Amino acid sequence: MSENHSTGPMRWDEHARGGAGGWVHASDAGTEHSGGPAPEPSPGPGDGRPTLPRKYLLLAVGGGLVVAAVILTVAHVLRPSPSESGHAAGSSPSGSPSRALTGSSASESEPSDPPAASGEEQAAAVDALLERSEADRQQVVDAVNAVEACASDDSVDTAGQTLAAAAVRREGLITDLSALDVGALPSGSRATDSLRTGWQHSADADRAFADWADDAQGCSPGAVPHTPSYDKGVRSSELATGSKEEFLTLWKPIAMDHGLPERDTAEL
Repeated sequence: MSENHSTGPMRWDEHARGGAGGWVHASDAGTEHSGGPAPEPSPGPGDGRPTLPRKYLLLAVGGGLVVAAVILTVAHVLRPSPSESGHAAGSSPSGSPSRALTGSSASESEPSDPPAASGEEQAAAVDALLERSEADRQQVVDAVNAVEACASDDSVDTAGQTLAAAAVRREGLITDLSALDVGALPSGSRATDSLRTGWQHSADADRAFADWADDAQGCSPGAVPHTPSYDKGVRSSELATGSKEEFLTLWKPIAMDHGLPERDTAEL
């Protein structure tokens, strides 16, 4: 087992062979040391605790260091570059922009709500509709008078067409009024509700008077009958006047606050 092939108990002596270690006879304790007490015997193969020679331990440690170095080198090679890492962070696994980027882009592309109109702007919008209504009023009055006069069949027919067209325009005013925002005006909703009702009654009156013009065809001047259509037109006109008076009561302080002209029921 070593350089000594004699029989007898053997032990491992780490100081044998000039410090390289080797198997020696148990009876040779201290013979290979240069004076001094012999070191404590190392456990041998027969004491139940097998040990490895120092050179094998050194080889094991050295091999482990080599393996660790190889692992670190491979990890460094396989690690993504900073540009690749940034690209991966900004993209989802499917290659689409990340959730945060997508959400930001979506919020920037969504149109924002327009700012609410000021009280002055809202009041001016209502006043513009009142101006349109006033322009129709005189045409309606002239058409009713033309039917009443019954100057000719043509004049009566033309008056009937004028009244029917006026009813359509009144309904257009109602539609436009309903689309207005009057939230910044004091009592704005109540005022426009009354105006809307008044214009609806006026449209009903215009249609009733247009029907009356049809009834008056063939009439004699100064002898036009007042049919049920005429009576309906009169009642609707009275209802329209009541609603318009209520509107004007609420509208007057608003018009004064914003420098708008005051109006009366005849103008509406």
